[in-house]
Amino acid sequence: MTEQPKAVAMFLRPLANLLQQHGDDPAALFAEYGVSVEDTFNPEVWISVDATSALLTAAENRLQDPSLGINMARRSEYSAFGGLGLALSAGGSMLSVLQRLARYQRLISDAVQAELVVEDTTVCVQFRPSSGHVPHPQGIQYVMSSLMRLVRLRVDPALNPLEVHVAHHDDDYCASMARYFRVAPTRSDYYGLTFDRKQAAAELHSSDNQMVAMLEATLNERLAEQEKGSLVIQLSLWLEGQLPEGEPSLSDAAERFHMSVRSLQRRLTDEDLSWKALLEKTRRTLVERHLALPGTTITQLAFMLGFSDVSAFSRAFKKWYGVSPTQFRASETSQNQ
Repeated sequence: MTEQPKAVAMFLRPLANLLQQHGDDPAALFAEYGVSVEDTFNPEVWISVDATSALLTAAENRLQDPSLGINMARRSEYSAFGGLGLALSAGGSMLSVLQRLARYQRLISDAVQAELVVEDTTVCVQFRPSSGHVPHPQGIQYVMSSLMRLVRLRVDPALNPLEVHVAHHDDDYCASMARYFRVAPTRSDYYGLTFDRKQAAAELHSSDNQMVAMLEATLNERLAEQEKGSLVIQLSLWLEGQLPEGEPSLSDAAERFHMSVRSLQRRLTDEDLSWKALLEKTRRTLVERHLALPGTTITQLAFMLGFSDVSAFSRAFKKWYGVSPTQFRASETSQNQ
């Protein structure tokens, strides 16, 4: 049986504030769904997404508010997303913020997968369900609005996404999204925000890169601890150690983890992954970790990632980020000056 997806209780703190401001007793409504308002102040408490979804639906109906998630975002503090929220608000470029969101989103919920898609001219953060769970439209609206609020507060109040994708086709809901994001949403099978690639290079005001590095180190530790039993995490860590010796094969991994190739393929399929996709995911993690380090050369990176030569690494890098490693590093350097 698949374990019920969960989310951190702190996620619901702005909902309690919103209900209170409307004259409702949040404690009474929360209790109906087995949730304590006190738990929303505890970063260690996780609750079933069935409970959060039911609570969001009840609040949406009680307040008759298709903009419930947006209004939650307006009353939210970064700490409502735990360490991830603090790491996002610490700064860097918009692109680095989106990268952090995609990498560490699992620390606040395992019900949704966040993925960053970088093209030549655009950057898109996409939210898709995991574990067969259908995310609550207001919960996703809350996350997307919180991200947009951060960008407008810390980059440019007039900044708008190029596209907004929604998987909830209610007219009132879509109209509320259009008003907040200033873009008519595209009805799709996923939720997402697409930004101009040049806009994504903009730095957040008052960025503290040292603080970002410290928070990321903490988030990496928490992520490893949270998922230390996961086969995918174990495979990724093993790959990081093997790649400098060359690209290992699926059969190499199967032998290392005492499994048949077919069993390992099946386990990866259960995680919506292929061996090729896991290799790419691990390599991108290493790129994002090492490219910004002073003194790391492109040749060293190609070696650490197990590519046969620099040109093969450069082709893969351009596919991932839309520019060459040299161009990417030059852009990051100019933004930090």
